[in-house]
This record gives sequence, C-alpha cells and structure tokens, in this order.
Amino acid sequence: MRRYIALVWLLLFLFSGLQPAQAQEEDQKQKYGWIVPLWYGKPLVSEIESPMIKVSEGYGRAREEYISMEDNKNLYAPFLNVSLGTLIPIWSGKINDEWNIGVDLPISFHLWLDLKSQSAPVLNTDYRFAVGQVKALRTFPNNGFLKNISFRFAPYNHESTHIGDELTIRRKNEGFPLTRVNVSYEYSELAVCINDPNATRKNNHALKAGLMVRIPNGKSWFKIYPNEGDTTLNYAMKNLSEFYFEYEFQRTTGWLTSKNVSNVLSLEVRNRARYHYPEVKWDDETQGWYTTRSKHTRSWNYNLYFGWKIRPKFTWYTNSVGFYLNAYYGIVPYGQFRNTPGYSYLGFCIVVEQ
Repeated sequence: MRRYIALVWLLLFLFSGLQPAQAQEEDQKQKYGWIVPLWYGKPLVSEIESPMIKVSEGYGRAREEYISMEDNKNLYAPFLNVSLGTLIPIWSGKINDEWNIGVDLPISFHLWLDLKSQSAPVLNTDYRFAVGQVKALRTFPNNGFLKNISFRFAPYNHESTHIGDELTIRRKNEGFPLTRVNVSYEYSELAVCINDPNATRKNNHALKAGLMVRIPNGKSWFKIYPNEGDTTLNYAMKNLSEFYFEYEFQRTTGWLTSKNVSNVLSLEVRNRARYHYPEVKWDDETQGWYTTRSKHTRSWNYNLYFGWKIRPKFTWYTNSVGFYLNAYYGIVPYGQFRNTPGYSYLGFCIVVEQ
C-alpha cells in the first residue's frame, strides 16, 4: 500500500508541480461515424460494476463462510478486486448543433480475491454485457450551471456470477445447505446524467440517476439447482429492480491541479435487492457451522471515491488514469454473496477510463 501512495504523490508532483494552475479550457474534439467512441454517456468513477478498468487493494469486513479460511476470528481481511471493462464503439452521430446520438456495447469482467488465505482463493467472478445501448447528449450553449444532459438506454443486459472453486469444495466438505447459487439474469437499464463530465476539463458538478429492471418476466435474480443446494429456496422475489443516484465533482483549478490533473470526488448511492438464501456462520462454542435465514429486503449501498485523475491529452480512446481512495458500505456487492449485509471496504484503487 505504501508504494502505491508514494507513486501517486510522485505523479502529482511531476504533473502539477504542487502549484495552483488554471484548467485547460478546450473540450474534447467531437468525432462522428462508424467505430467512433462516444465522449459522453460513460460511467462515473463510483459506479459499481462499471465497464472500465479498476484494480483495487484494501481491507474489507470478513465473513466466516468465505473469508480467512485458516482463521475465522479475524474481523477484516485483505482483498484484491480486478475489473476489466470497455465500451465497444459502434456508431456516433449528430442530429444538429445541440443533439448528439450514438450506440456502443459495454462489456466487463470482475475478479474478487482473498489475499489472506495461503492459496489466495477466488471468492467470486462475474461478467456483464449488453446487446447494445443507445446514448444521446443535449448540450446547452449558455455558461450557467446546466451544461448538458445525457441519456443512456440499454434494453437488454446480462449478468452472470460464479463462486470460486475453493469455496465450492469447502461448502461440499462442510455440508453447507448451498454449495453454489446460480446468479444469472437479464435486465433493462435507463440512466440520465446532468452535466456529463466526459467532454470537459473544466470544473464540473455531475448528477446522475439510473434504474435497472429485471426481464423478461423473471421471478428472481438467482436460481438453485438440485445438485447445488436446497431447491425450496427458489421462491419468488418481490424486489426485481434497483436504482441509484450518483454525484461527481471534478476540480480542475487550484492546489494540486493543472491542465492535465484534476481532483475528483465521486459518490454512488444504490438501492438494490438483498438476496434471501441462508447465511452460514461459525459458532465458537460448538466449533461448528450454522445457518441463518436472510431477510427478503432492500438495501442502501454507498460507494465513494476520492483522488486525482491524470489526462495528459485527448486521444482517440480518451484514456485517463486515476488514483483513488475507495470506501464502500452495504451488502456484499458480488452476486453469490448479495445476501450478506454490513459489508465495509477501504482500499486504494487505480482506475483507467477510456
């Protein structure tokens, strides 16, 4: 962790000189046509499971059933989170001077590792993709608070998550009621963003809201197969949607900023269904496992990023690299474990945005 912090300060020193500086005023040059990346409608930094590259190392609240296999008494354990995602460009067009429209394909893969275990087991893997998503951007020529508004509609998305082999073997050996939960489903998503930040290097306050709805006529977010657990837990769920609100502040003037370095504060507040299959816990008195029934409820979840983003220049792929502190609180965000509340995480994260 110390080497990462030292690297961040070195880069900030080289790019900003630790002196106040004015932001670069020019916005990204707009391009149109086939296989041209859209400069708007991208995820904000704090968006959970977003199609961007994120590598995070830190400490999270442990749970006996899947963390620290050699020592069930530790409250926190070190984790490594790796996300690989991108937006595959399809088409970018222009209706008039104020309206832009385009299509791209988001795809992402995520890996969650327990670093404390000697075998560094894979706790969970997942992937997401959309058949296609349509985006639109309406710009406003005045220089008031409202600079633009963007829309994103993805009618058909798929998510699938898989528990690690080490955990599956352990669950079978210990006789757990569930060895695996098949979290695989489709959904539609709609999002609206005021002051979309991706097209500017100026100071910016972005506000975003989104809604996900389970389709087609799904009864639940997961399914349990006979060879993997108790099929009586396959009853229908009432909560078949989730929604979120995001705020992101980009500061490009003042201390520790420059035309190429911006300070970023990004927060997501997401309300999602808490899955209701049993939690498995360890009993110190009996030295054995026992199960508890999870409640069929909704959960508020909070994801916060604070750090700096380096953008030397705009390129065809508009890459930037950010260095952030990341704090999370809510249910475990990974599909196999979304029945577990009270999960907290604090770590250092490198984010690459296209």
